[in-house]
Amino acid sequence: MEDNALCFVRPNPKSYPVLATIQHWQLRDLVVCPRRADEFLYVHGNNVISYDTTMRRGKALLRKLAFAPTSMACAEGYLAAGGQRSQLVVRSLDSDYYAETSVGGSINNALCIARHANGDTRLLVCNNDEKIKVLSLPELSAVESISFPTAVNHAAVSPDGTRMLAVGDTNVVFLYGISNSGAYSRMATLTVSTDAGFSCAWSATSEKFAVASQDGTVAVWDVRSTERLARFTPNHNATHIRNAGRCLKFSRAAGVDLLAYTEHVNTVHFIDTRTFQSRQTVHVKGDATTHAPGGDASEGDVHITGLAFSPDGTTVFVGTEHAMLAYEVDTISRRRFPAGSII
Repeated sequence: MEDNALCFVRPNPKSYPVLATIQHWQLRDLVVCPRRADEFLYVHGNNVISYDTTMRRGKALLRKLAFAPTSMACAEGYLAAGGQRSQLVVRSLDSDYYAETSVGGSINNALCIARHANGDTRLLVCNNDEKIKVLSLPELSAVESISFPTAVNHAAVSPDGTRMLAVGDTNVVFLYGISNSGAYSRMATLTVSTDAGFSCAWSATSEKFAVASQDGTVAVWDVRSTERLARFTPNHNATHIRNAGRCLKFSRAAGVDLLAYTEHVNTVHFIDTRTFQSRQTVHVKGDATTHAPGGDASEGDVHITGLAFSPDGTTVFVGTEHAMLAYEVDTISRRRFPAGSII
């Protein structure tokens, strides 16, 4: 596999002067781009901010919460934020609906809002108490509590609403089927790496899924096989925490066909999902952090708060503690050439 043989994103991003914050040193999925290529959402302290890149200004969608969000999700017209002590806040982006609750347990490691095959919109709350709490939206009524043998760090529902992934403080990924009635049943447990999983995602077609682990491994499967389709590891000079996989996303737009993932600090990778033979590595530039929130990171590192593809696939937003970086995807070349692009 070649690194940087092809350029999927242009290496010089636009920079927006926003201060994104990390509340837990391992939980770094705090950037979303739910609707438009010129708007992203991020966490700042006890607030969730929407930033308009055209107007170059932000507004608080969730303001002065009683907690600093450790997790965030935005989809199907809802925005949700979770906290260290099982706090949960949900609001509608299209109405006055707003709700606060506690789901029990401990830290809400990740949230997932998804429409299921039966038409229900649900919120999945991944908790350190070894459960995923499934809630209906907008009612927030309990649908199901799914138990695991480990703390649950992340979950993802396939775009077609028929499958679910979950990863936690073990080296495996749990694959579930979702029935037409909306029930969850475990289909497979697959070994990913040697360490805990912190992010998982589905391709836009629901045919492939990927997992990022703390040892820096990213593994990819096709749903039609339990054999791993591809595996990516850090270089031989990698250190355990600095190169940990933290946030992983597939592009959502047709014809773009990219998988992106962040390391704990400094680095974002882009993989061609047509062949899984080419990877572009981008070294994030920006002001280094003034502190090192956990692990073996140093004051010279740029801490990454999350990443998100725009819905149209033209932009990838990468959050840092001092700026939001917007990388332009070479969509023309991606759609013109079957195996990549050359800028």
